[in-house]
Amino acid sequence: MKLKYLLMAVAGLGLFSSCESDEPSVAVAEYHKPTTFVLNTPQFANGVYDLINAETVNLTFSQPDYGYAAACDYTVEVSSSDQFAEGTVGTVATVFHTCDIQVDANEFAMAICTAKGWMGQEDIDAALDAAADGVIPVYVRIKSKLTNAVVTDSEIVSNSIILNAVPYFALPPVEQPTEMYMNGGFCDMDWANAGKMVPVYDNPDKFWCIRYVEAGAAFQFNSTAADNANVVKFDNCTSATTVEGLTIAADADGNLSVDKSGWYIFVVSVTIDGRDYVNNLMIFPPDVYIYGTCTGLGDNGWTDMPEWKFTVPADGDGEFVSPALAAAGELRICIHPLVDGEQYFGDWWKSEFIIIDNKIEYRGAGGDQTRVNVGAGQKVYLNFTTGAARVE
Repeated sequence: MKLKYLLMAVAGLGLFSSCESDEPSVAVAEYHKPTTFVLNTPQFANGVYDLINAETVNLTFSQPDYGYAAACDYTVEVSSSDQFAEGTVGTVATVFHTCDIQVDANEFAMAICTAKGWMGQEDIDAALDAAADGVIPVYVRIKSKLTNAVVTDSEIVSNSIILNAVPYFALPPVEQPTEMYMNGGFCDMDWANAGKMVPVYDNPDKFWCIRYVEAGAAFQFNSTAADNANVVKFDNCTSATTVEGLTIAADADGNLSVDKSGWYIFVVSVTIDGRDYVNNLMIFPPDVYIYGTCTGLGDNGWTDMPEWKFTVPADGDGEFVSPALAAAGELRICIHPLVDGEQYFGDWWKSEFIIIDNKIEYRGAGGDQTRVNVGAGQKVYLNFTTGAARVE
């Protein structure tokens, strides 16, 4: 009899652990796509989940039948209806790997706020006041897929259950972008080929690039190379230019455009107001300067000088070309845009760049770059379309 109970215990232990067992690194012959996935109704589903006073929300479910005991990634989704329509779904940040999970109450509250589109505690208070019983019903489901990426069609969602919650406002903080991309006709409006902009040293809100655009051609910006709600177009940014006679306008689709073809310095700055991004676009003339002792001016070679500006090519494929260098010495290159006579970035070196291995290397937000020395009589050639550069 004791042996019988021992065997039953071992078998039960195997069933309990099957949700987190490892699988081979390649797709196994036993795999088949599951057709059902059951999320259990919690014992206290008819109660109220007071999230501000709770630590976790416990959910249990059975692993989908993949044909073997598979290692899985489980994500928790919440919505305001059982349709889980696009734009009404919030996802808990943590990815789980067992079938008995404790969902952090704060992450659960964040997912509800995302699903409901709440922007502050006042939105939640209004919803609670409007609810007959003072609670918010939310629909919950689990999404499962194999951890093994070899199998690509393993995703399945469970049934949904309803939980009654008293939520509170909890959303991830809106963070300052650390990257910016420019998309436009120059890359066929394809975000996969969008140009990455350069961060400005000691100006975490600003990004710049030098780009040739055609008159009337669309362009836009985003902190990720993707078409999403954060894309910067004409209506969701302020814009201005110091280029004489240039007009910034919207095209037929609301994208940004200019009325004259040419090379320009584009600077996007992003600040945060509450949970909103505030975008600003400045367009400057394509002034690129030689700095350093290679000007032959010694200690006086560290300022903007019109005679040490690069010539600007007539089309988008051409090279910027410097004057012949006056002396052997250190080469530094920069843009240094001004607004009403004031330095837009601050010191010139905050937007400098040099040439390394025949490529333009931007300082960006990093520290001092490797020093480059050049010879007298040489010229500097820069191709901002390809990133190629040379001194000869």
